[in-house]
Amino acid sequence: MAVKPPRPLVGRAADLAEFSTAGFGRRTLVETQRLRVVVAALEDGQEIPLHAPALDLVMAIMEGTGRVTAGDTAFSVRGGDVVVVPAGETRGLRATGGRLVAVNVVSPPPGSGDHAASASAWPADEEAPDVAALILEEHGGLFGRLEDLGRLAAEVQTLDEAARRTRLAVALEFLRDGLLPHAKEEERSVYPAVDRVLRAVGGATKTMTIDHRFITEMIDELEGISRGPFSEPVCEQTSRLLYGLQSLLKAHFTKENEAYAPLLNRLSPAERRELHDHLSGGEHGHHHPKEV
Repeated sequence: MAVKPPRPLVGRAADLAEFSTAGFGRRTLVETQRLRVVVAALEDGQEIPLHAPALDLVMAIMEGTGRVTAGDTAFSVRGGDVVVVPAGETRGLRATGGRLVAVNVVSPPPGSGDHAASASAWPADEEAPDVAALILEEHGGLFGRLEDLGRLAAEVQTLDEAARRTRLAVALEFLRDGLLPHAKEEERSVYPAVDRVLRAVGGATKTMTIDHRFITEMIDELEGISRGPFSEPVCEQTSRLLYGLQSLLKAHFTKENEAYAPLLNRLSPAERRELHDHLSGGEHGHHHPKEV
């Protein structure tokens, strides 16, 4: 056995991982007479085949989601989970839904025959409903109602009082009895479920990037308007865009202030210094725009 002398090592498992398209990647961090520590890196669909060596295994799932076999049972796992498999029991790992990084501690270190594939087969995946499709279907219906709000905003100044009150009552019924209950249910059940996966795979800031995309599109539309004649309908359109930008930007900055900014001081001192220097100086720093 080639012994890799132990030495102090601190780092993110994802940064230490070495992926490969030829099969799951592995990087040995330390190997002694007593144990071997390996960072396993799996692309989506890759697996560590089922095998049952006479070795104890502790596996920590660092990032991603997947399936693990421990003994005669398969389990769903995600970043933050720990798996313990005693010597002689079947073990295996498969990435599902994206990349997966795990740290495996094996004792004693495996020999050349310890990774021989087992005759066991992976159990069939459990049947489960497509929750994402359910959400998308419901949102599809809501998007149509949002168009109704846009039409009302465009027409509200031209309606007589009776029609204005009737149309507004219909809009409020949708907002109070449809949209707000939808939002409360998302906070109660959907967001906690999404949060569990985000802790494993990251991507929490994707929603803010989507905000940026909508903001950019609205600015582009406003810039196009500024180059043409200002008829009454165009003035109304300009007003809607400005109100929309104001609301969207207020919500966006509030999310950053309340959800993200407090997290930044949990970075390491070196990371905080680097980010602070980047944001406070140079051509890439934050700018302070003029008032309009």
